[in-house]
Amino acid sequence: MINISNRRECFFDSFLINEEKTTAERRLNKPTRRGIILELNMPWEGKYATFFSTFYAEGRWRMYYATTLSSKEKYICYAESEDGDSWVRPSLGLVEFAGSRDNNIIMSIDMLREFEFTGFDNMSVFYDEAPTCLPDEKYKMVAWWQGHASLLALFSADGLHFTKSRLITDDGEFDSQNRAFWSAAHGKYFCYYRGEHEPEGDIPILDRSYTDKTANALFDPEKFLLREPGDGTFSFMRDVRVIESSDFVNWSSQRKIETTGTDFQLYNNCVFLYPRAPHILVGFPLRYVERKAWTKNYDELCGREARLNRMKQMARLGLAVSDGLFMTSRDGYRFEKYDEALIPPPAENPEAFVYGDGTASPVLIETPSPIPGADNEYTIIVRESFRPTDGYNKLVKYVSRLDGFVSMHAGGEEKVLTTKEFIYSGEELYANIATSARGSLVFTLKSSDEEYSSVEVFGNSTDKRIRFEDDGAIDRLSGKPVTLTVKMYDADLYSIKFN
Repeated sequence: MINISNRRECFFDSFLINEEKTTAERRLNKPTRRGIILELNMPWEGKYATFFSTFYAEGRWRMYYATTLSSKEKYICYAESEDGDSWVRPSLGLVEFAGSRDNNIIMSIDMLREFEFTGFDNMSVFYDEAPTCLPDEKYKMVAWWQGHASLLALFSADGLHFTKSRLITDDGEFDSQNRAFWSAAHGKYFCYYRGEHEPEGDIPILDRSYTDKTANALFDPEKFLLREPGDGTFSFMRDVRVIESSDFVNWSSQRKIETTGTDFQLYNNCVFLYPRAPHILVGFPLRYVERKAWTKNYDELCGREARLNRMKQMARLGLAVSDGLFMTSRDGYRFEKYDEALIPPPAENPEAFVYGDGTASPVLIETPSPIPGADNEYTIIVRESFRPTDGYNKLVKYVSRLDGFVSMHAGGEEKVLTTKEFIYSGEELYANIATSARGSLVFTLKSSDEEYSSVEVFGNSTDKRIRFEDDGAIDRLSGKPVTLTVKMYDADLYSIKFN
């Protein structure tokens, strides 16, 4: 028996849905692009800013990111915000750049070499809210320990001064943003990182990769075509692995996450706890698509000359593109993944439709709506203009309705949502709904011997109280096995919660 108590239940997945009795459509809803919130145009930020970790801790929003000017000039930087909209780079005075310490750098590649890093590629930071976390380990950085093919943890008490810690795992690929965090709902730490597997079955060639050395050897630079690979040429697919720990010291063996849908290449996993329902994990994995030949469409695509120049460095830098997907999990291992892009590339411009489009920071920031008096919305931070020929990387604000990534939808024909049997605790029912002027929803709760229906509900609110004809009905059914049926017309239902 499913017991949802008084948790918020979103319709991101099929957990609560009786699919045999449901005719309403589960629909993915794309966020809206609003505009630039931070242009990464400082001299130490260059054109290669990556791996943005963002979270709320100790009274402010904090952001960590890596920048690369060359193999010898790499930095980890810090920005902060009071509201999640306006970001500043504090002058920290920690690391010298071009003869000055007036910058927001917290670590350089030279400092990381003191920790035996022979090189540096990626990192992520999180604020540890586990009850057993030591004060001097509240901020944890997970970094690829290059030279040792491992993930290493660095610790900090203030989020600015990190010291070497211990090995997390050496079983993986790690060329990606690798994420760790504590989940109170699951009572353990999760760590998600990049893995690789050989293609199984009939996987299209654009959904598999070759190593850069092999791909460049196969690529004909004069014809911009991939030569026939031939027998024995290795191809691989990027994926996501997960390990768990109760103490951030002893970790389980890794396992590849299970996903529904097509076996796409997943780069950055971008997994985190959903803020309004932290028993649910969500992710914005980066889908990597590597076309293997220059077609006439590339001649018509934005940024043609820049694309050709990038191919001189590496064939895939001019051919590969990416976008952001959406996936969700209850247990951290099995994810329902949507094959439709949640964050597609932006409108064509000289720096769009490139490898790196769709990269999001693993965070949702609740911010006010631009409509006075309307409900808050979620801000998603997306990096655009990766490796630009001219200009800089940009952090762009996308917005989504609270709980709004997936909805149960009915259009101009009445549809029905029917749940599995469950138990709840509460006296009132609230729902996140949106209808047209003519649209409506009717909620019916049914136990083995009682049945109660709501009035016709219409409106557009992320937290609307659902009034029943009998005001005491919800309280009387609390703690009893029930099913919920919702008749819908020209309406969307995003989540429910009993209070």
